[in-house]
Amino acid sequence: MAQNLRARLTRIREQRRDGAASIGTAGPAKPAGPAGAAVYAGAGPEAMQRTGWIPAGDLVLRRTLTLPLSMPGVLPDTLPLLLPDLIGGTTPDRAGSGTFRVPRVEQFLFFDLETTGLSGGAGTVAFLAAFGRFVPGPSEEFSGLEITQILLLDYPGEEDFLEAVLGLLKFQDPFFLTTYNGKAFDSQILKTRCLMNGLALPPLLQADLLYPARRLWKRILPNCSQATVETMVLGLDRSGDPPGSMAPGIWFDFLRAGAGLSGGPEAAALQGICDHNVRDIFGLASLFRTFTDIAAAPLDAIRRFYCDGENLALRWRRALRHDPRSGEGLDPAARKELEETAFALLREAAEIYPRCCLRLAFDLRAGGRYKEGRERLLFLRNRRTTEPAGEKPLGRECTVSIKALALRTLAIDAERQLGRGDLALAYVEEALALEPAGTAGETAAANPALPRSLREDLERRRERLIHKPGFWNKLI
Repeated sequence: MAQNLRARLTRIREQRRDGAASIGTAGPAKPAGPAGAAVYAGAGPEAMQRTGWIPAGDLVLRRTLTLPLSMPGVLPDTLPLLLPDLIGGTTPDRAGSGTFRVPRVEQFLFFDLETTGLSGGAGTVAFLAAFGRFVPGPSEEFSGLEITQILLLDYPGEEDFLEAVLGLLKFQDPFFLTTYNGKAFDSQILKTRCLMNGLALPPLLQADLLYPARRLWKRILPNCSQATVETMVLGLDRSGDPPGSMAPGIWFDFLRAGAGLSGGPEAAALQGICDHNVRDIFGLASLFRTFTDIAAAPLDAIRRFYCDGENLALRWRRALRHDPRSGEGLDPAARKELEETAFALLREAAEIYPRCCLRLAFDLRAGGRYKEGRERLLFLRNRRTTEPAGEKPLGRECTVSIKALALRTLAIDAERQLGRGDLALAYVEEALALEPAGTAGETAAANPALPRSLREDLERRRERLIHKPGFWNKLI
């Protein structure tokens, strides 16, 4: 079956070449656009000829352009805290090994596809691919972003299109294919199309920026689409840019108009999608630059990049306390600096976010600083409790569960550190009073206030304190 399909596509290519020659569009390539650009001999519309496209195969065009974008020469050691995909080896066979290694800037390859559909499946074809790499400048920094695009002009050229794309994925050094939702979409489309054309996709290390973007801006922005993050966080201007959802229809209009046509509105619209694709790569690289800035100075990121301070602080804390591999490979001085930054982030976020305030109290108590921890817990005790409203709470609400946990910890502190069983009982009773009347004994699913496990723990603690030997003698 595969041989019959390949023979059929070969016949279609030959027919298209013959048809192109009959209307006078075939012939030797002629220089056009920037230096080194050329007209595609068989199917190059004039709108493409004027923008630096050169032939890259049968019914396939290619162009390369460089945009100014600065980048530090050395990435911060804390970048894997924001981009967990980097935690692992720097080669596919070492992925997930748990090492804390930061790749070099030139090891990141930014990638984006434009396809004939926004969902996966065998019927979705990629017709435009773009790759971006930082290029060195005169100093130690990187001064530009080199973008290479591969454009498919019609279905019969898909094999040449994929071979050109795979050619850009062959590097001597290992690299991270950096995308925005590429793990779930772009790389899967590329893998499917290679499989259907009998081509082998090499193993890839991927760094998907969608998930860290959601961690920092999901509760703040209307949505976490790449365009929204670029405009509202990075301040990039994407006015007049056609949305990516229009790409399938524009490419189909171009096909219906005939790939051999010289220009026309369909070719101009397709050029607009190509420019949109360039802006996607530029925005992706800019977002990566933003993540490096946040990793280098997280204390400034909350105000500078409008980040979710709670998630940022808890990410630093969680990485150090519950993910030991995140600190492997760091010298003692660097790890100490990392711990100090994590504590400073948590302390600053505690002024706004109750969950961070509770975590800070736990950490202070774990470090033997009981008085400071007690002050944080009392601060939470005096806050008014509010349940999150809507689908996207901002994390600034002091929920019933947070307040009850603070009161439970105050009870432990009063009993063990202050020797005040009566005060401990008062805190437990206050926590149980947060439960709405009539909910005692109900299941956790029907209980809108305290989780069942927490309520049962408080009830056991109350019974123990009441029946503790000598408890009533201290009250008399």
